[in-house]
Amino acid sequence: RQLPVSQGGMAGLGLKCKPSVVGLYLFVLVHEASCFMSGGMRATPVRGLQTPLINKPAPQLRTSSVNLRMSSMAPPPIEPPIEPPIEPPRKEESSMLETPCLGAAETTTWSWNGYDIRVAQTPPAVPSNSKPPIVMIHGFGSSCDTWRNQYDAFASAGHHVYGIDLLGLGGSEKAADADYSIMLWKNQVLDFVQQVVKSESVILVGNSIGSLVSVNCAADEERKHLVDGLVLMNCAAGMNSKFVLYDKRTSPVGKAISSVVFGVLEFVLNTKPIAEFFFNNLRGEDNIQQVLQNVYVNKEAVDADLVRSICKPADDPSALAVFVKIVVGDPGTTPDTIMDQVKAPMLLVWGDQDIVTPLKVGYGPYFAKELVETRPLTELVVVSGGHCPHDDCPEDVNAGVLNWLSRLPAAVPARLNQ
Repeated sequence: RQLPVSQGGMAGLGLKCKPSVVGLYLFVLVHEASCFMSGGMRATPVRGLQTPLINKPAPQLRTSSVNLRMSSMAPPPIEPPIEPPIEPPRKEESSMLETPCLGAAETTTWSWNGYDIRVAQTPPAVPSNSKPPIVMIHGFGSSCDTWRNQYDAFASAGHHVYGIDLLGLGGSEKAADADYSIMLWKNQVLDFVQQVVKSESVILVGNSIGSLVSVNCAADEERKHLVDGLVLMNCAAGMNSKFVLYDKRTSPVGKAISSVVFGVLEFVLNTKPIAEFFFNNLRGEDNIQQVLQNVYVNKEAVDADLVRSICKPADDPSALAVFVKIVVGDPGTTPDTIMDQVKAPMLLVWGDQDIVTPLKVGYGPYFAKELVETRPLTELVVVSGGHCPHDDCPEDVNAGVLNWLSRLPAAVPARLNQ
């Protein structure tokens, strides 16, 4: 039977490549890698050639039957060469860091620990001290552009809305020297709340890996007070699928098979020529569009803007190094092991046709059934969508989130202190 992506089956993503390549290609895609960055090479126009110098013909000689003498006519002055017009310096195409975020009112750069971080925001239509700011965190291979349908919707309800690109992803710096992990991104988000948002507390809204980062923020022993509520959309169980080697929900046989698979994957990705070959093929716009068409239910949402926002970051020379570090790195702690430390109210939003983190397989039942039935102040909204429901069916998602937010003030004082 066809397996979902998170359980090792990649049939739903259907990349265009020869069968002999499919095996390794699909390993690269193990955990949402299908949504990773891509871009194309940009040719630099050749400047115009210098205009050739134009000289007057030499003075003519006058002849006579008696003698040959030079004309007394003085030679004309030599004209200066005709210079080509001076062209202004070419303005290089802006990097993703400088690219305005889709749907946001403002895009800026925040310097965090010496790294450049891309930040988008939209202030509330009517400022309100009673409405907490919202910080939205994207998934793997994505960016704050995927929240394009949430900035205005949430700001219109009185919230100051922020979107942040995680280090190494989207428009943020591709730091090849960083040790990528859920803990790294957790600290980035909490520092952002304290240094940029400067609010006593916020609502964290995450998708996929962004949801897992949000859970870790809310479980942080020293700074969990900064999180007043969580909205988790199709939450991932790890930074990559290596979490199955350590979690309690994978059988011993599954762990043994996964150990071999990830060993091969790590060898392949750490062999630079092979990794470059697969990465360069994976990141093509045609492949990215095809993959998105398979993980989105609403095909019209997969437009040129979305494809460009995912493709453009791979122009960075360090994009491959970051990609490899994330795919083969420490997957982090699974959400069920730290959920007891989370005290904030929680809304779960899930696309019912998600093939990456499906409701009925893997950690889907933990969130959709176990957590909802046993954890107070936890609600579930299921929408007709895929792995990115906020961009796939934004109207239904926005309605569910805004309804929950309208009831949140009554729930916050009753935080889970037991």
